[in-house]
Amino acid sequence: MQNLSATYSPEDNKLRLYSTSRLDDGLYKRVHEAGFRFAPKQDLFVAPAWSPSREDLLLELCGEVGDEDTTLVDRAEDRADRFEDYSEKRASEAHTAREAVAAIADHIPLGQPILVGHHSERHARRDAERIENGMRRAVNLWETSEYWTRRATGARRHAEYKQKPDVRHRRIRTLEADLRKHRRESAEASENLTKWQTEGLTLEQAKQIAAFDHVSIYEQGKTWGTSVYSMLADEKMTVEQAREHCIPVHRQTIAWRQRWIMHLENRLAYERAMLDENGGIASDHHDIKPGGRVLVGGEWLVVIRVNRASGRINSVTTSAPAVVHWRNEWKYGIEEVKGYREPEATDAAAVKATKKLSPLTNYPGEGFLEMTAAQWKNRPDDYKSVRKIAADDKHGAHRIRRALVAGDGYRLAQVYITDQKRVDPPAVESNTPEAVRIESQREPSSVESRMAEPAAPVETREKGEDFDRLRELLRAGVQVVSAPQLFPTPSALAARMVEEAAIEEGDSVGEFSAGTGRIINAIFEAIDRTTITVTAVEINHALSRTLAASHPDIKVVCADFLECGDELGLFDRIIINPPFANGQDIAHISHALDFMKPGARLVAICANGPRQNEKLLPLVEARGGTWEELPEGTFVESGTNVRTVLLTIDV
Repeated sequence: MQNLSATYSPEDNKLRLYSTSRLDDGLYKRVHEAGFRFAPKQDLFVAPAWSPSREDLLLELCGEVGDEDTTLVDRAEDRADRFEDYSEKRASEAHTAREAVAAIADHIPLGQPILVGHHSERHARRDAERIENGMRRAVNLWETSEYWTRRATGARRHAEYKQKPDVRHRRIRTLEADLRKHRRESAEASENLTKWQTEGLTLEQAKQIAAFDHVSIYEQGKTWGTSVYSMLADEKMTVEQAREHCIPVHRQTIAWRQRWIMHLENRLAYERAMLDENGGIASDHHDIKPGGRVLVGGEWLVVIRVNRASGRINSVTTSAPAVVHWRNEWKYGIEEVKGYREPEATDAAAVKATKKLSPLTNYPGEGFLEMTAAQWKNRPDDYKSVRKIAADDKHGAHRIRRALVAGDGYRLAQVYITDQKRVDPPAVESNTPEAVRIESQREPSSVESRMAEPAAPVETREKGEDFDRLRELLRAGVQVVSAPQLFPTPSALAARMVEEAAIEEGDSVGEFSAGTGRIINAIFEAIDRTTITVTAVEINHALSRTLAASHPDIKVVCADFLECGDELGLFDRIIINPPFANGQDIAHISHALDFMKPGARLVAICANGPRQNEKLLPLVEARGGTWEELPEGTFVESGTNVRTVLLTIDV
């Protein structure tokens, strides 16, 4: 059995329909056509705003409309909790996707080219595509997580915003305006109803009523109608027929307007009670008078006029704030006032001066329009006006009469009233203070100081920075670069080489087969980059560009190291992992010795083969260096299983 219930909440002016089971098709159509929409997370139907027809439907279905127990803040908190759940799920998925990318490119740092030479071309391109897709998925999931986090924050802020006294007061003003409109429309309908109910109406009387009544008759299937006045004028309707049509229309209108009036009065009572409970607004605590100062936007402005509506202060006209230079007055809603000070003598005098009107002059002149006071009074308002004239170097501020003159084209002419006393413009010395600008006072410590946004937790910021780096990498895309015989130094081995080099502050360091920058990264992890100078040499153009972009504070030379000479200079420390093919490691290490300063140290990797043992081992022993055979498989992660040696040579 279907069990329906309905509620109304004055906080958001929404009607809600609860059902214990799915609505049948016919009922669902009626509910949907009335403007109700299903909210799956709340498991209810909700209408965006109250209306008599929607309330009637709920009364028909449920018998009564109860009060909504869940407050706006509670619903906002529920929404925020849901959004936070969404955010946490997307964040978790984002980190999983990022870890998957890292697993694929564990030996290929994000942002570095994928190298061909130690992998097959096909494998490299497949990895590139998988990495880029994984990065994009991770970034998209993280952005979705951030979106739901913002939605959660926004839900809470919206609920708090709706509860603010100034926002509630603006809502009250809107409701009051709606209430006045419905009362006015109801009064007009009541007046027209009384006219149509008059017995013995003649055709002319009926036409006169209909001319201002604006009631129409609609034919079936048409969206426009014909006015009752037209029907009477064309004799297509009798007076009695017009009465029978108009009287029910006005009764229905009055009943409908009264429903709105009752609803708005109840909402106003609720909003005013909540406003009082939250402390009200400035006018509830202060007797605001002209000459006093009100605090608006961090400035104390002088009150020039207090504007009222329905016996309550609606707004205040004040001296212009500091940012407004083209006007002497400014108007603020009373809800914007955050504080009040009693009038001071100087402010009160200035306000009195601003209220004083400039003198109304009356004097003859060439081209003036002359008339009597009676003629001026009887002239239509649309054809006459009084204009303010600002002070200049000839006379003070004053007012003049003007009138529209027909004849050779319409023109405005100044008027001279012949039967009234002549009044000339005031002298400059007697200029009225009408244009005096009343200066505002800036509040040193604003009462309206906004609460600072809470900083994101360190862990969240760090995670966000990780995904920011992924976004940057995606802009350029994952590169596939052909670099034969390049086997990046494993991170642990690079750190060990830097440790063996014993770099000190002030040293100049050379890396003459820089590749993807593993050794350079290890150098800067071990010592402050601002205390040393680093020169990197790399033959591959794509890799050298990437190094220069990643480390703008080092010198990157794109060249074959074996062809480099004195232009590189001498170094305190040299750390290299040269190519091994065809004895290139022997040539690179031997050539590197030419770039060492006295007391310098060379740390290098070479293949553990017969030629290296024949050429390099004696050199190491002669210089008192070290020769350490590395474990088998040291370079497996870099794409080769060649046996290697870590050597050091001191000069």
